[in-house]
Amino acid sequence: GISDMITYTIDGIHHHTQVDEKIDYLRHPRYIQPDKILRPYNTTQSEGKYFLQQVSRPRGWRDEYYHHSVLSNKSVFLLTDTKCMLLQYDDMVNEWKVDWHHPYNDVVKLPSLLGADEDAVGITFTVLMDPNAGVSRLFKNRRKKERIVILPSSLAARQLHREFLDRLE
Repeated sequence: GISDMITYTIDGIHHHTQVDEKIDYLRHPRYIQPDKILRPYNTTQSEGKYFLQQVSRPRGWRDEYYHHSVLSNKSVFLLTDTKCMLLQYDDMVNEWKVDWHHPYNDVVKLPSLLGADEDAVGITFTVLMDPNAGVSRLFKNRRKKERIVILPSSLAARQLHREFLDRLE
């Protein structure tokens, strides 16, 4: 009796004082905009900032989050203060990676909606490719490439289109 009680008490204390367990957070940390003004918690902005922090980026990238659209559970289109980028989740290394990115000054054709306004399924825009990437590296030319981003809803397509145009102004 007494020895069982002492054993259970010690086991209970030991269990509650363990600190090596991983803590699961209920929400992402608050996104604080570049102007440093504290605003009410916004789930969407916090999620977007989380994606930007999780992606493996080259050294020197100091992007500020602006807007994002989740395309699927393994794909996110992200707008920052300097560029647009498509993020893909890599199951092999268990992290987010940049599939492609373009600075805003490389966008040569403004984004337009795919489909009628109410039935839009995505956006399309044309960019100048990096002369040091792919086939362009051989000829040092800046060929144009059309990018198409398919979104899960027409509301998401219209919102991304509006936010993208705002970034380009």
